[in-house]
Amino acid sequence: NQLINQSTSKMTNDKSENPPEGANEGCVGPQSSNAGKASACEGCPNQKACSTGQFSSSPEAQAAKDMEHENIRTALSNIRHVILILSGKGGVGKSTVCCQLAHTLASRGYGVGVLDVDICGPSVARMLGCNNATVHKSGSGWMPVYPNPNLAVMSISFLLGENQQDSAVVWRGPRKNGMIKQFLTETC
Repeated sequence: NQLINQSTSKMTNDKSENPPEGANEGCVGPQSSNAGKASACEGCPNQKACSTGQFSSSPEAQAAKDMEHENIRTALSNIRHVILILSGKGGVGKSTVCCQLAHTLASRGYGVGVLDVDICGPSVARMLGCNNATVHKSGSGWMPVYPNPNLAVMSISFLLGENQQDSAVVWRGPRKNGMIKQFLTETC
């Protein structure tokens, strides 16, 4: 009986007063010895980060962040020019401008890659005429879709099922950021 009480009090002492953004209910917190391993962590978008100590300011956590940044730099090292089209408002034509610019540059012989990071409402694949395509995973990463020889496209819409390509993907915070990092580092 005393052992059960001690373990129960330890679990309550481990609970974090400030769980990470998007954490599951019952989060034990990133500083807990059970971080990322507790039953409340199942399915949490922060599970991997908590279990590896990524929320910590320890030297190991800083090394993990540095490694992540280096992986992104390495993945982008062969790209000469980056054009980022963004706005703080929805529905202003970002995807339209992106697709028109990509088509124009590709038709002039430039090698163009479009990364659709509009996770919640991907429309670039449809605009570029490749919405029924699927990406293939190879040993070196995801192979983008090529609507023409000079134009490569990567979008979350390719990863959704055939009947779900027009569905909204409601991801926020760490899960959305994780998908964007995966696109940056694992697309060939």
